[in-house]
Amino acid sequence: MEEYLKKIGAQVADFAKGISGGKKAAILVTLVGIMVSIALLFVWAGNKTYVPIMSNINAEDSTSIIRLLREKNIPFRVEANGKTISVPPENLYEFRLELASMGLPQSGVVGYEVFDKQSIGTSSFVQKLNQKRAQEGELMRTINSIRGVRRSRVHLAIPQKSTFVEDQKKSTASVVLDLEPGTVLSEKQVFGIGNLVARAVEGMEITDVVIMNSEGKVLSKSASDPLGQATATQLDFQQKIEAEFEKRIEGVLSHVVGEGHVVAKVSAEVDFAQVNETQTSFDADGAAVRSVEKHNDSMNGTRPGPQGVSGAIANAPGQPPAANNEVKTETVKNNEVTNYEIPQTIKKTTHAAGSIKRLSVAVVVDQKIIKEKDKDGKTTTKTEGWSPEKLKEFEQIAAGTVGLDRKRGDTLEIKNIEFTHEDFEEAQRIVTEAEQKNYIQNLITYCVIGLTILLFFMFVVRPFIKWITENTIDSVDTFLPQTVEELEKLQRASVLPSIEDVIPVIPDSVDPEKVEGEMIKEKIVSLVDANPHKAAMVLKEWLHRRAAEPKVEGGKGKEKAASA
Repeated sequence: MEEYLKKIGAQVADFAKGISGGKKAAILVTLVGIMVSIALLFVWAGNKTYVPIMSNINAEDSTSIIRLLREKNIPFRVEANGKTISVPPENLYEFRLELASMGLPQSGVVGYEVFDKQSIGTSSFVQKLNQKRAQEGELMRTINSIRGVRRSRVHLAIPQKSTFVEDQKKSTASVVLDLEPGTVLSEKQVFGIGNLVARAVEGMEITDVVIMNSEGKVLSKSASDPLGQATATQLDFQQKIEAEFEKRIEGVLSHVVGEGHVVAKVSAEVDFAQVNETQTSFDADGAAVRSVEKHNDSMNGTRPGPQGVSGAIANAPGQPPAANNEVKTETVKNNEVTNYEIPQTIKKTTHAAGSIKRLSVAVVVDQKIIKEKDKDGKTTTKTEGWSPEKLKEFEQIAAGTVGLDRKRGDTLEIKNIEFTHEDFEEAQRIVTEAEQKNYIQNLITYCVIGLTILLFFMFVVRPFIKWITENTIDSVDTFLPQTVEELEKLQRASVLPSIEDVIPVIPDSVDPEKVEGEMIKEKIVSLVDANPHKAAMVLKEWLHRRAAEPKVEGGKGKEKAASA
């Protein structure tokens, strides 16, 4: 093994001595490039793939998660200014479950768990403060569970209770919402969030809750205006009624004229007034005696009548009494009261808000499509208007669908108008052409890249490798001219003597084979004198080959040695 290594080392050393300085520099640069490429390959292969645990994390949750990752010795990567934390895929789901069991991420929200650890000497002020924090935290968690809300902040202002009711101040609240990109909350959703916060705090009304987004835009515009809230609710109710009627009309007529060939629009005038009505009716024919009350009075008596001379003298004391003149009185009085019971009906009616006062319906029907076959058997399509009888039938169907009442002032209009249809075939053709063009461009790009790489290997890499690995040990035959043209070229360059100078006059008695051997010997000696270094390398190669051949005893071995 050592001899083999020594032989390789000697060959490498001889190879290095036989190349020029330019080739040495090229080999050195190539080796450095190969080593750098291998190192980058190992670095790339050893680089782990990281998968985000979650994104858009706030600073509090990010700190808690990083601390837990360091405790678990799990490699991680922090990106996007700490808002995104990534871990290797093999640790992703296990770590997510662990975070969920710990209540992370909680965005720094503290709920009722603030009371889990309480000291004995906690003051009432701290208790009230913790209660307020717990209420805010629980409300934040509930609001964060609403779809479209990324994070939220709730601030409660709860005043202290006063001894006098008239001095008691109302509680207020403010809510800040951080919404998902592209999410827009409707008025109904904003009202629901405000109602949620108001019902969670004692003595708070929905008008005391202000809701705004992270950009500072107030969402609860009608929070302090009950009339505005009612108007928004009424408008939503009216739009639902109109959409329902439109859906009914289009659903019925589309089965007749075809899907997408009918459009209906309904305008509903809704009465939102709430009326309480009381009606009393009497039935005179059904009267009955309820009670009878009779009173009979009679009186008989006498009284003295007037007598004597009129005036005061006749009535003065001491005068003799006048003759007795009596007046008799008889009085009879009869009184009878009869009470009748008349049946009466009292009806109290409360008319619910939202009754329809008037409907205005407009329906547009597309032209009728007729398919025909020509003489060649090809199918052609043409359009034709609906007959007045058919439009009348459509009108009756639409009127019955929405419960149209002409006496109420409802109107219905049906028009037959040709629709403008979008040319989806042309759009599909354009998309197909774009895809084909993109495919051809990609194909040309990849072909050019492949051809460039192939040409690079053929005209750059291959000649370079051939140039580097070219054998520096030329055989003896390469020292000699191979063709007559080469001999003439060397002769013209005065490198070789003329044929007359080289080839002496050979006597007839001289052996031609011996003369040819002498000439070859002289030529070899001259080449060795001109290139001693290459000649030494050739001899060294011969000696190595001879040493590598196995020794064989006997005549055959001697013959082989002699031949070598």
